[in-house]
Amino acid sequence: MWKPETEAGDRRKTKTEEDNKMSIYNCLYNVIGFAREECQCVDDWNADYSVSDSGLYVSELQGMSLRILDSLGGCEDIWEKMTNARENAINAFKLDLVQALSKYKEPSRRVFSGDIGGRYSEVGKKISRLIPENNYYGLRMYSDIQGGKYILRGVSILLNTTEAVNLEIYDEYDLIHTIPLTSVADRPHRTDITPIEFTLDRSYYFLIAPAGRAYSNKLTCNCGGYRWCFNIDDPCYRFSKDGWTEWAMVGGTYGDAIDDRENWGLNGRASGMILHGNFTCDVFDFFCREDSDFVNNEIDASMAWAILYKTGEFLTTYIMGSPEVSRYTLLGMEQLNENRIYYAERYKIMIDYLAQNMGDNDCMRCRPPQGMRMRSQKI
Repeated sequence: MWKPETEAGDRRKTKTEEDNKMSIYNCLYNVIGFAREECQCVDDWNADYSVSDSGLYVSELQGMSLRILDSLGGCEDIWEKMTNARENAINAFKLDLVQALSKYKEPSRRVFSGDIGGRYSEVGKKISRLIPENNYYGLRMYSDIQGGKYILRGVSILLNTTEAVNLEIYDEYDLIHTIPLTSVADRPHRTDITPIEFTLDRSYYFLIAPAGRAYSNKLTCNCGGYRWCFNIDDPCYRFSKDGWTEWAMVGGTYGDAIDDRENWGLNGRASGMILHGNFTCDVFDFFCREDSDFVNNEIDASMAWAILYKTGEFLTTYIMGSPEVSRYTLLGMEQLNENRIYYAERYKIMIDYLAQNMGDNDCMRCRPPQGMRMRSQKI
């Protein structure tokens, strides 16, 4: 199985760094801090512990004390305990919020896993028509669905020759992947690859430059009221029997000058290629934005409070389960348990508030009353 290697230059790296920066874990990592300023009662202070995007701090949480945490001893110091608790809180938050959202929301689009492009010319008809001779053949994909991702898992090509050929994947600027493929003359031949994830926020070109010529295989069924379309100015993501049409626009394309690929013609045929993969939507893209405001925005602030309470719950559990004996664990166990219950209750309130108040978006929409919704029927 082929494993991908990134081919792009600095421009692509910059984009990847931006994507990583806004990933759910990274955007929430500093949403709360450990302590507003150095405390003389504990050692190994670092200025990073005072970084808090929300202005919330674990040390100021009701019933929480740096002195108590530091008294536990053990293999980890107080700051490692806080770091682990915050990391566990973020991971729990992601899972709990998705589960809570399912009570009020449903996916905006059907799950799709399968093929883009077909093995035949039409239903049951053997492919016989060749595309006019060009240097490059393939598919162009465009989508601007926020939170959407396409995971490519394999590629089939249909040529009139048996040969080895590279699949070159471009975005609007760069060559980003090169994948070795093989063809078998006059029939589809599939190559499975280590999955590659593409964010749905631009155009992608999946192209081959074979010695032979590509067959004109079908792209969509063009049935049940659906007709193929591709319009970046007015994107047409529509329900169809094919399923993928709700997630992206895809068109067959071919041409000679690779730098002019944006101006190549597009059509409703698959240009000798079948993409095998699936589409997903990451709801957390709507919670982690470049303009997230964890102080003044109610949704963002609720996320910060939820993570603060969950961190407090984890830390209290650490204290109560510590084998180290101190006057805090000997005399304050009842109060510690009350604190833990309080944190858990407040956390649940924040999670439920977020699930109820997140607006409709490209990933999720409100469930209709009594589960009723008008749907199209595939014919």
